Amino acid sequence: MKLTIILALSLVFFVAPRTSAENNIGEKHSFTWQEAKPSAESELDRLSQAFVQLADHSRPAIVQIRVTTQDGKGTPTQAFGSRGSGFIIDPNGYILTAHHVIDKAKAIEVRLPDSRRFAAQMVATDAQIDIAVLRVQVDAPLPIISMGDSDTIRVGNLAAVFGYPFGRESSMSLGIISRAGRSYRDSASFEYIQTDAGAYPGGSGGPLLNSSGQVIGIITMASERGNMGFATPINVIKRMLPRLASGEKLAWGWLGVQMSDISLDHAKALGLYPIKGVVVSSVLPGQSAARGGLQKQDVILSVNENYVETPRDVARMVGGLEAGRVVHLTILRNGKTLQLSFPLGIRPESTKSREG
Repeated sequence: MKLTIILALSLVFFVAPRTSAENNIGEKHSFTWQEAKPSAESELDRLSQAFVQLADHSRPAIVQIRVTTQDGKGTPTQAFGSRGSGFIIDPNGYILTAHHVIDKAKAIEVRLPDSRRFAAQMVATDAQIDIAVLRVQVDAPLPIISMGDSDTIRVGNLAAVFGYPFGRESSMSLGIISRAGRSYRDSASFEYIQTDAGAYPGGSGGPLLNSSGQVIGIITMASERGNMGFATPINVIKRMLPRLASGEKLAWGWLGVQMSDISLDHAKALGLYPIKGVVVSSVLPGQSAARGGLQKQDVILSVNENYVETPRDVARMVGGLEAGRVVHLTILRNGKTLQLSFPLGIRPESTKSREG
């Protein structure tokens, strides 16, 4: 009997009491709030309005790219298996995007900001620079974005990324230039522009704009978290566009070598200070480097008078030169500095990133 009473009292004790919020539900109350009063325009207001104007000016020329791809057997995959972004560069319907967005496409569709959709024709493309030019047939001129000068940007400059992330509606992300990148004169070689403006899947091919609304790059890569974007400098693209538009097919060069980073011990043994250069691991027989006299264990110090520190530096600089162009290498061999010059060969379809 006592046990029963104790259990009953315990159950009563643990019943949660009604809160004051629950007690007030349904009761009448009288309260007010304060409406914001018009205030004088502040510096932040003017900055905010500048961003609004940038968006209003740019968004009409940003398009979504929808691609139907095909498998290795030529069978179409699911419709719109790939989506990316692009922007209009000519009012007659010419659109710039990234090559990898439309690579292996069976059909391409362009969706304009006003929801109109058009079948697109591929005009020109190049995988090395990662650009493609599309065209849609329109009855009236389309809004465009002008191209700026990517050589003038500096770390800390304001930047904006426009695109269709995750295949959804057009969006704008703001940030700064984290790394200015670089392009090389008379070459398609370049270093990526880096920005902390958001770049996400589906945004590839979209423009990177400066504070004046001018294109300074095309987004081609993004970090997994979307907090960093990488863009091809627009000056590289402007140099190549006229040739691609004329139907010219570009054959890119390569050395025919495999390379590796130079270790601290190796650099010390060679007396390299500051440490620079890359080590030639192997030279493929019959290729341009072998014919030009490059040997295994040579240390490449510079390519066309540009110092190199990693195999990627060499691959990027050589990869932006056309086959047949003469490349000038400064190398270190057996403690002596030598100059080698020879024409580049044609890069095979399949090469590794660490090959020049």
